[in-house]
Amino acid sequence: MSERPATPRWTRRLLAGGVPGNRALTSTFGVVLLVLLAVQVLSAVWFALLSYNVATPGGPIFQVVRPVHFFVGFLLFPLIGVKLASTGYRFARYYSRGRAYREAGAPRPVLRLIAPLLVLSTVVLFASGVEMWSFRNDFGVTWITVHDLSAFTFVALLLVHVVYHAREAQREALKDARAPAAGAITRRALLGGGAVAGLTLAVGAAQWPSAALSFLAPRRAGDAALDFPVMNYEGGGQRVDVARWRLAVTGEVANPLLLSLDDVMRLPTEEHRYGIDCVTGWTAVRTWRGVPVARLLDMAGIRAAATHVQVRSTSGYHWDHHLDSLRQSGALLVTHVDGVVLNDDHGYPLRLMIPGVTGQSNIKWVDGLMVGSGTPENYLGAHTTWGNQPVSGYFLPRNPAGMRP
Repeated sequence: MSERPATPRWTRRLLAGGVPGNRALTSTFGVVLLVLLAVQVLSAVWFALLSYNVATPGGPIFQVVRPVHFFVGFLLFPLIGVKLASTGYRFARYYSRGRAYREAGAPRPVLRLIAPLLVLSTVVLFASGVEMWSFRNDFGVTWITVHDLSAFTFVALLLVHVVYHAREAQREALKDARAPAAGAITRRALLGGGAVAGLTLAVGAAQWPSAALSFLAPRRAGDAALDFPVMNYEGGGQRVDVARWRLAVTGEVANPLLLSLDDVMRLPTEEHRYGIDCVTGWTAVRTWRGVPVARLLDMAGIRAAATHVQVRSTSGYHWDHHLDSLRQSGALLVTHVDGVVLNDDHGYPLRLMIPGVTGQSNIKWVDGLMVGSGTPENYLGAHTTWGNQPVSGYFLPRNPAGMRP
């Protein structure tokens, strides 16, 4: 007769608590996760509003929101892993007819119904987040849409989960803190180990509090003028034929402009130093030289009804900016970076740069400023449709104007 395999010591200690120990572990992690997830959901809302050009009433700026969202997201990985393992173990013991777990009672029908969906949405949400962070865009999958839709599903299911469990989890966590059930040392070790693992992962991936410590970051800026990542949200890289290229300023203006590159280069320029911040996590601080957008708008004589400007690229990609953003100091159509002329990859002959605005809306290869009135277009709707427009080139026309053959 064969002997039963020995159970590892740490497993015996963890399982020694039985149903009370499992409940305590799940509840303690649940309380910790609820706090972190509340921060993550709030930062996600701000991240979306700032990234999709939706007007916000003020509050945290992108340079704060993005690091928080990335840092907390990576911190959550091991903690959620333990929570799912603990809950999964309880479900497995109940359905495999473990006596103590059967006597503890069945999970509520609603929770049994949503549990698989909650687990699935959690896995998809975090996996798609990592894919977007790495900017690999593997398999041709629309990751922005997947991430957004899984986030909506996750939050809806999480609210139901919290309604049923919040008070019980708080009570069980406090009870275990005051009078620990068996296996308490292992539970504390799991919580501490999960926190350390999460912090290590967060510091290594989020490029905060220091990019130098982010050993997992897939992209980061170097020291040379043009040594920062090339992220083509704009429908594909362009090589502009400057002999054919013109900068058009049209729309709600009294004097429409059509300028060659020589015309633009004869205009007065300014230099401003600030960072370009990519939604994937990296920042590059540079000195940007170019023509102030406000000067071009003044030359065109914008009408009183004007409220926004659609900045267009030779790729067909475009983004609406509020007029106040383009009139602020430092908003430039850039020709040089740290004294070096732009190259094709970084938007030659002109790229837009606005302080504090996400990189995806700082258009490269600019060939048009279309002044408009009324409400600016935003991209929240575009990013939640089934298509990865910024990466796949949804806005890319068949024959981009000014592109060399």
